[in-house]
Amino acid sequence: MKSRKKILAVILFAIAAFLLIAIFGAGDGVKGVQKMRFGIDIRGGVEAVFEPDGLERKATKAELDTAREVMEARLDFQNITDREVTVDENSGYIIVRFPWKSDETGFNPEDAIKELGNTAELTFKNRDGNILIRGKHVIQSSVETQSNGVQDEYVVALKFDTEGTRLFKEATGKMIGEQMPIYMDDEEISAPVVEAEISGGQAVINGMKNYEEAKTLSDKINAGALPFSLSTTSFNTISPTLGQHALEVMIGAGIAAFCIVCLFIIIYYKLPGVIACLTLVLQMTLQLLALSVPQFTLTLPGIAGIILSLGMAVDANIIIAERISEELRDGHTIHTAVMHGYKNGFRAVFDGNLTTAIVAVILMILGSGSMLSFGYTLLIGMLVNVVIGVPVSKQLQLSLLSFPKWTEEKYYRIKRATKTRHFFEKKYICGIISGIFLLIGIIGCIRNGIQLDTQFTGGTVLTYEVIQTPDLNTIENSVETITERAVTVQQLGNKTSGTKSLEITLSGNAGITPEQQKEITKAVQDATLEKVSLEKTYSVQPYIGKKALKNSGIAILLSFLFIALYVCIRFAVISGLPAALTALLALLHDVIIVFFAFVLFKIPLNDAFVAVILTIIGYSINDTIVVYDRIRENITQKSDVRTLVNQSTSEVLARSVNTSLTTGICVLTILVTSLLFHIDSIFEFSLPMFFGLISGCYSSVCIASTLWALWESHKSSTSPNNSKPKVREVSYEKN
Repeated sequence: MKSRKKILAVILFAIAAFLLIAIFGAGDGVKGVQKMRFGIDIRGGVEAVFEPDGLERKATKAELDTAREVMEARLDFQNITDREVTVDENSGYIIVRFPWKSDETGFNPEDAIKELGNTAELTFKNRDGNILIRGKHVIQSSVETQSNGVQDEYVVALKFDTEGTRLFKEATGKMIGEQMPIYMDDEEISAPVVEAEISGGQAVINGMKNYEEAKTLSDKINAGALPFSLSTTSFNTISPTLGQHALEVMIGAGIAAFCIVCLFIIIYYKLPGVIACLTLVLQMTLQLLALSVPQFTLTLPGIAGIILSLGMAVDANIIIAERISEELRDGHTIHTAVMHGYKNGFRAVFDGNLTTAIVAVILMILGSGSMLSFGYTLLIGMLVNVVIGVPVSKQLQLSLLSFPKWTEEKYYRIKRATKTRHFFEKKYICGIISGIFLLIGIIGCIRNGIQLDTQFTGGTVLTYEVIQTPDLNTIENSVETITERAVTVQQLGNKTSGTKSLEITLSGNAGITPEQQKEITKAVQDATLEKVSLEKTYSVQPYIGKKALKNSGIAILLSFLFIALYVCIRFAVISGLPAALTALLALLHDVIIVFFAFVLFKIPLNDAFVAVILTIIGYSINDTIVVYDRIRENITQKSDVRTLVNQSTSEVLARSVNTSLTTGICVLTILVTSLLFHIDSIFEFSLPMFFGLISGCYSSVCIASTLWALWESHKSSTSPNNSKPKVREVSYEKN
């Protein structure tokens, strides 16, 4: 009794302590949410234009692309995931934009740009100073462990391209026993001794004292693997695109949504709902600290990861609360119902979170920028949910049971007898509903076309020098009407000259006509109430490069593959392959619905589109796994597949609806707020997300399980050993 009360006190104290740390921080080492690093769109940032230094010819497209990839890797290493790195091929410039540091007060672009580190050229030389290999031939540098015969040591592994492999073989063949210094411009950063001729295009630098020394050298090599040195003299400040008070508005909306969700859970589930809310406070606090402490930039995809994590944390508590309600309905005592509820519910929670964590890990391995941000926040959320959320919730519940007052049934919801609904028999109705929405989407694609944002297509940039700060939304709407293209408008400030300029970016590679340019200039003049003239215009490549886009596509495909493999193995008892394939079909259905939502509402496809797709994949597969888990549990009843699916889906229907309702409340609150305060980028993110959540619930209940039953029915009916469709008998013990 006393030990349980002590556990309760410790948990409540820990929740309060972490909450205070999250709000106020704990010294310089642990920064609170007030010092979180927000993206460019929320807080603004800095723009720097880099150009080749000492290059007597025009940089090639391949060299500029390589330089951009290095700059992006450099920013990723600094946890700056909200950035734009574009290339102006005509001028040979690399334009870098990234948000201010959280503790930046003077907003000095020259100080902020130092975060990018060295922009020097990496070279391998001999002792006479002759260049043997340039950094552009280094594909990758990483830290690995290697045994030296006595113990493992850290080494820096290098990988060269085809030309670099040839040059490295020639150099090492001539320099056996000699040092091969590595330089960053004129600074020597390492001087390893060549032990043998190396012909495979891969080498290691040993002799590192510790991991930190190896990591520092590896980062310098990666950072300096540029095809040429870069210099910059052009610095500008960038205004946020979400509006001055957008952050405060969205924080208020998030708090309001959280309170509404907690109120619903408490009213519906009573005491387990209160415990769920306390656990959610702890989980959200830890997730925010995981962003603020390492200064990981909070981006729009990062917010998507938090929303999905919150939805799955709520879902875990709802699954367990529903299980407790079922146990009480079956006549068990409160203590037994709680123990069985956590035991029987944890399996579905674990499976759902693990499949989503698979997506997160793949994104962190292959992703960059916004995808890295999404993967990081999502993985942290899944780990906190399984490792901390569920155990803490269980200990809270059991600790409260040490007080006689909280063992009364009035503080718990007792589930009524489940009414079996005939989902399988209504499969054709569901098919017609899905078909109608898909047809509407196809018509929308034909009618509206598919709009791609500047992040995917590149664009044309027009710059006007201005005196006053105009209404950027008014200009954006006017230019969109004139050009019928996606438009971004930002204000830049040059700290050196003290001048201000207005930058208008039009998506797409197409130029603009002289008539459109005149109309745009007039629109700017009408908004600024001053005479303006076009200062300069140029074209830029997409913010999201081909490599990043390719990696995002590979990440999504690998996510599908690993999810299918996991479901196939984990649900082998209900025929794993059919379960995996039908789950993927349901996921594909949801992805298409989200895509059509973007098209129908004429929202340009950008990184928010990828974030929403990944969020819905994680949400939908979690929902489907809960249904499959109940089918797996009920399969011992020897029912035919139709009865099995109808019964199992009906039993988890309340959980599916309540989870979708609570997550939908969060997204709907943000959606309404974005409409009221005209925060377009949040609206363009939350509207498709809302449709995706509805589709995710619908597909899990009405598509995945029904398709699985159809598969099994067909398999059984064509089998010579079965006269009617039956699920095979298995040895399966119900927990």
